[in-house]
Amino acid sequence: MRTVKNLLLIAGTGRNTGKTTLACKIIERFSKTNCITGLKISPHFHGGTESLKPVTTNANFNIYEETSSSTEKDSSKMLKAGAAQVFYIEVLDDHLKQAFDSFLEIAPPSCPVVCESPALRNHITPGLFFIVDKESNNNKKTVILQWKKKADKWIDTGTEKIETAVSEISLIDNEWKLLKN
Repeated sequence: MRTVKNLLLIAGTGRNTGKTTLACKIIERFSKTNCITGLKISPHFHGGTESLKPVTTNANFNIYEETSSSTEKDSSKMLKAGAAQVFYIEVLDDHLKQAFDSFLEIAPPSCPVVCESPALRNHITPGLFFIVDKESNNNKKTVILQWKKKADKWIDTGTEKIETAVSEISLIDNEWKLLKN
């Protein structure tokens, strides 16, 4: 399994658990002193929108660059939070590794990446891997629960403030790390 130390990967136990909020808070904090790249990966093909500029399109996946910080899309929110660039990938899980490799070819290597994608953890060992949960979420994805042991941090947004989790992160020599308590 490939290790990508400049990748901070965020998964969630379901919808509306706080994944994008966490990603944006991390971007806000670290973009003041670093070039941060945002990445949102989705297994759903919605097709490009006006603010998504096609970078790579083929039969297996699409990579877009977000150009607007004023929409309600997650990629737009990351750009608004301060990311230097944000990319959005539409890909089915069986082509995810190939799509991520293509992303790495276009992403600036000097910019750490904050990524929302649960399935990417099957192919990559990131610098940090967070799972966001909301106790009130009754429809938890079972595959995510199986990754709990792989997570560097499990964040229950019902009991822990996202700001607390963000304050425990450091970025040293382009590698994401969890501060020791």
